[in-house]
Amino acid sequence: MPAVIAVARRFEARGLRVMGITNSGETTDERTEILDAVREEKMTWPSLLDPTTTWWNAADLGAAPTFLVVNPTGHIVFRHTGKLTENTEAFAALSQAIESAW
Repeated sequence: MPAVIAVARRFEARGLRVMGITNSGETTDERTEILDAVREEKMTWPSLLDPTTTWWNAADLGAAPTFLVVNPTGHIVFRHTGKLTENTEAFAALSQAIESAW
């Protein structure tokens, strides 16, 4: 999560908005676990609970975690599935995609 926080802070002034989406949240216990994780990881962005996987499937997320960059016109211009860590190729590619999109 530190990599996501770093990206959110770096690009927030340029219009980047981070959003979390989970295919969990159908039960009270699942929602409690999600809220606990949000607090523990200090996530300040909105989180969409998608237990029916409607959005999840429409975006073809497949596995978690998946990171998308959606440009201002609504097109997905970057996709990375798997852990995201600062100072890696994936993190550099994500940053470049955001730079290009804005």
